[in-house]
Amino acid sequence: MEFWRFDNSDPTLGPLLEGTYDPLLVTLSIAIACFAGLTALMLADRMVASPSPTSKTWWHLGGAVAMGCGIWAMHFSGMLAFSVEGHEQMEYALSLTALSLVPAILGSGAALHFMAHPSLKVHQLLVGALLMAVGIGSMHYAGMEAMHMAGLRYHFPFFVLSIVVAFLLALAALYLHFRVRSLPAFSESGMTLVAGVFMGFAVAGMHYTAMGASRFYESPMSAAHESLLSQESMAAAIGGFAGLILGLSLLVAWADRQKAIQRMLEHLANTDTLTGLPNRTHFRRHLGLALSHSQRQGTRLAVLFMDLNDFKTINDSLGHATGDRVLQEFARRLTGPIRGEDAVARFGGDEFIILIQDLVMPEDAVQTAERLLRAMEAPIEFDDWKLHAQASIGISIYPDDSEQADELIQQADAAMYQAKRHDSGYHFFDQNMTDRAMLRVRLGNDLRDALKQDQLLLHYQPQVNLRTGKWTGVEALARWQHPREGDIPPSVFVPLAERTGLVLALGEWALRSACQQGRAWLDGGLAFGHIAVNVTAPQLARPGFVAQLRRILEAADLPASYLELEITESSLMHSDQGTIKRLHEIRRMGVSLAIDDFGTGYSSLSYLKHLPIDKLKIDRSFVHGILDDPRDQAIVRAVADMGASLGFIVLAEGIETEEQGQAVLGLGCRQGQGFFFALPADAESIVAAPNWSRWENA
Repeated sequence: MEFWRFDNSDPTLGPLLEGTYDPLLVTLSIAIACFAGLTALMLADRMVASPSPTSKTWWHLGGAVAMGCGIWAMHFSGMLAFSVEGHEQMEYALSLTALSLVPAILGSGAALHFMAHPSLKVHQLLVGALLMAVGIGSMHYAGMEAMHMAGLRYHFPFFVLSIVVAFLLALAALYLHFRVRSLPAFSESGMTLVAGVFMGFAVAGMHYTAMGASRFYESPMSAAHESLLSQESMAAAIGGFAGLILGLSLLVAWADRQKAIQRMLEHLANTDTLTGLPNRTHFRRHLGLALSHSQRQGTRLAVLFMDLNDFKTINDSLGHATGDRVLQEFARRLTGPIRGEDAVARFGGDEFIILIQDLVMPEDAVQTAERLLRAMEAPIEFDDWKLHAQASIGISIYPDDSEQADELIQQADAAMYQAKRHDSGYHFFDQNMTDRAMLRVRLGNDLRDALKQDQLLLHYQPQVNLRTGKWTGVEALARWQHPREGDIPPSVFVPLAERTGLVLALGEWALRSACQQGRAWLDGGLAFGHIAVNVTAPQLARPGFVAQLRRILEAADLPASYLELEITESSLMHSDQGTIKRLHEIRRMGVSLAIDDFGTGYSSLSYLKHLPIDKLKIDRSFVHGILDDPRDQAIVRAVADMGASLGFIVLAEGIETEEQGQAVLGLGCRQGQGFFFALPADAESIVAAPNWSRWENA
């Protein structure tokens, strides 16, 4: 084999020989190349659609072989189309002919690897085109060597041009494969056809450019020391490879057609033809999967059954065609308020059903129900008609009402009729839940007014030195005096504030009120130690919280040392670097920091050495069982010892009896808080403590 064939000054070379092409075989070679490109692209699409890595690998191998064989068949059919004067019956070395197939398959495999990507970066596009060009070029020039023509020489500029042409055309074909699909004028099949044909012309273009670089001089034929393939044998081999490509193409086309039919049948089986929404069958299957998810995650879900009021009147008075248009508009509006992870379906007639997943509280389903009802308020207008179609919604909750899919649907259906009967818009299957939900919705609206109308106030609960019985400070606790409902506990209105976006305003009010009260006590001569105020995670997450806190202290003229901020352990678990930085700024101001509900956050204790904490408040759940449960005793002792070692004050919450107080003290905890010492009281009651003698620093 001669690798350097660019020198045509060899004295043994005779005159330059003429070469001619058979137009029919040239056309056939280009057709084979296009067929190979089309097959490769279809197999690449099958790779993308394959559900498992194993099937992707098989489709990849099949595509590489098909495309490689197609490039090989195209080359040698092009060689059959070419004849040199005096060498009309060309023979080919068997080993080199077979070996030339390897780079064609490898280059094709590389190209398919990049074509199977859902999206392609520029560097991937360049690498894929380069590998494909190298594979085609290697196959071509190895195939040329199989002729054993001593007089074969290459024109170097044309040789370089052939590689460049192969690269540019391969680059264009790969780019087309990814970009034509974005053009609306092309269907998916049309895009594949265009890109496949272009890839075929890329292969053919490289071949015939390389043939233009070939020069054939009169020279004695090299002696072959191996088996030779005649032109007839070569034609048979080309026919076999072309048949392989055709067979794979038909297989892929059949598989794609079967897949398209399957998709169409699945769509028909799972879709309501009138509205385009999923149908009852699809919804039941989706609900079953959602129930399994909720069981694993321990979350709630809601089923909302929705019905149009007086739809029969619309059908009877305006006709079924108008009724169908109302249902279509109704279905369109339903999809707007629904989250991506939820589902809406047409159940039948004028009935629709909605699945709401990952609920925290059953009442959270009310927000979706109200959004759906608001979406239906606008009149439906068409053909100079303006129709008002109101709806009723029934709600059932997993697992509160049932754990079975069919029962949840039946319960939501029954609740929907209750909503119709009471003209209430929506109704829970459980009447008590309906009442609670409506109360929470009403209270959520009232809470905003409560902040403006001074319905909120602070009560204070003393914190006690367990050894002396003296008060060391107080914790500020928000209370809501509702004008109609009476006292609303924090366990109700604080979650409402979080859901309605009022938690920041509520937190600012509590801080401002506590600081103003602290200033009033100092002016009255009461050395109260400190006031502890709870701070929520959204407050801490605000970049401007430190500046706000500084303004509140300055406005109240309260020294920072009299203020203590209590932060729940669960909030600290999710602290980012910005929050931690703010905590250090707050501590440098002189404000002390306490971890509330300590022991309930399931977090690493490593944060204790990095955060500027002054106090640990042991959660009341460990104090309640301290007289009987050795595990609670061990936890309290461990926290007290750890706190003492790290220099923290340790306080036990929820002490309700003298025995609990003595037990906590015996386990090493020096401070406590709870109903045994004092109930939360207003500021006047705190001041009225007998002779103020209860205060440790009085």
